[in-house]
Amino acid sequence: MSSTEQGVKKAADLLRQGATMLSDACPQCGLPLFRLKNGNVVCPNHGKIYLVKSDEEENKVRKNITMDQVEDILINNLYYFSSKVKEDPNDVDSVMQIIRYLDAIERIRKVK
Repeated sequence: MSSTEQGVKKAADLLRQGATMLSDACPQCGLPLFRLKNGNVVCPNHGKIYLVKSDEEENKVRKNITMDQVEDILINNLYYFSSKVKEDPNDVDSVMQIIRYLDAIERIRKVK
């Protein structure tokens, strides 16, 4: 099954689930975009899409996406060091890293 056929199948599934087809098309693949019941706009091929009307709005969305990505990286590293502390509870360096990651995550969430 080609990617276009898969996109059409996913689009049909979205419609069956109650999504609304929009007049806008995905800038990457050209398939129509859909608004879900929760308000998110999605492409059947690429997932969530952000519609922006101005450069200022685009910059805000890019900032939020970047902050989310950084937060995900910090959380993954937090899990890694947490597992190291479980193996060796006396590993002071890992405990200090956990504290640093928690502080960084807290700062990012304040900025958002």
